[in-house]
Amino acid sequence: MFKKFSSFVLLILICLMSIPVSALPTDPLIEAPSAMLLELKRGQILYSKNPNEPLHVAAASKLMAALIALEKTDNNTMVTASKDAVNAKEAMLDMTVGEKYSADSLIYASMLNNSNDATIALAEAVGGSVENFVKLMNDYAASINMTNTVFVNPTGEYGEKQRTTANDLAKLLRHALTTNIEFDMVFSSQAKPWFDEEKTLVLTNLNEMFWSYEGVDGGKVGYNDPKYQSVITTVSRGQQRLLCLLLDSPANSMYTDSMKLLDHGFNNFRISILASKDQPMVDLNIEGHDISLVAGTDLYYTHPIGVNYIQETKFEPLESAHKIPLYKNTLMGTIKFTLTDSTVMAVDLFPDKEILPELTLFEKVKRRIYEYKELAYIVIGLGIIETFLFLYKTYKFFYRHFSKSKKKAQHD
Repeated sequence: MFKKFSSFVLLILICLMSIPVSALPTDPLIEAPSAMLLELKRGQILYSKNPNEPLHVAAASKLMAALIALEKTDNNTMVTASKDAVNAKEAMLDMTVGEKYSADSLIYASMLNNSNDATIALAEAVGGSVENFVKLMNDYAASINMTNTVFVNPTGEYGEKQRTTANDLAKLLRHALTTNIEFDMVFSSQAKPWFDEEKTLVLTNLNEMFWSYEGVDGGKVGYNDPKYQSVITTVSRGQQRLLCLLLDSPANSMYTDSMKLLDHGFNNFRISILASKDQPMVDLNIEGHDISLVAGTDLYYTHPIGVNYIQETKFEPLESAHKIPLYKNTLMGTIKFTLTDSTVMAVDLFPDKEILPELTLFEKVKRRIYEYKELAYIVIGLGIIETFLFLYKTYKFFYRHFSKSKKKAQHD
């Protein structure tokens, strides 16, 4: 079977040869020991610094606790405050033992201003105990491939064994923000009122980027030592939504470095299309028939301005499908694009036309009937009427003949 890449793919490869390495943008200098900038929708990493360095990141516990609580509760869930929750270290809500509070309000309190009493109350309500809830957190981390993360408590309080990495935290946030709308709503909140029988508070997001940088639509700040804080920010501009992580950053530079990283992303990277829906990608000859395989959907990628960023293009055929008959919805394989940042993106390929085997006379008649079934119904209906009339006339003929024969016999 003869196969060849279409002119579109060949053009990509030719362009690749002419791209100098120097065309890539220079990374900014960041003081945080670990940092990452990624395009949220596709998960492409635009900047990283020590992404796999294990660190104690208090915000990671709060983020995971909030995600699990949102998945396990609803707007009508009420949580009874226990003595342990009310007396939690860094309690901020002055809750009353035995009182009921909405899970929704507790989630906002835990996320926006790191209320540990709210976090403990949620952990007890969802897990039955704090210990069981921590097990849920670690199980969840394993399920989304957070391979370098261990949780020992839901509040983010310092624990010798508790750790995560920028890479794992990015996995958690990308999963939460792209699959859970309610999590995104909490993460994007700048402020939320807290009501109970004795007071009204305004819970304010601790991430100051909301009020100092254009397009901020999500954020979280956490720390054990105020001198070194972790700041997480998402920003949307046009079609891009970038996620910026600075872990254990010096407090005096965490916001300027966040802006520096985000400026680096928006000023130097753009979204372009790798393949358009129905665009011919690969030419094939199958059993003597020339066909083109077309992209099943639009495929976009983020790249440095002026650089297509494609390192390798590979067609992976689905050999078992390369036979007659072919239909337009027959999956024929994929094209995989490996980008300079090691991201692999793929698009499914389908035939641009149908190729069917020669039909028998019966199959042709059957297809014609199916194609013109309204007309077929009329013809069948007329046929039934004609048959009925024929049978009726035949009956009348024989009836009259029999009657005449009977009368003649009686006269004789």
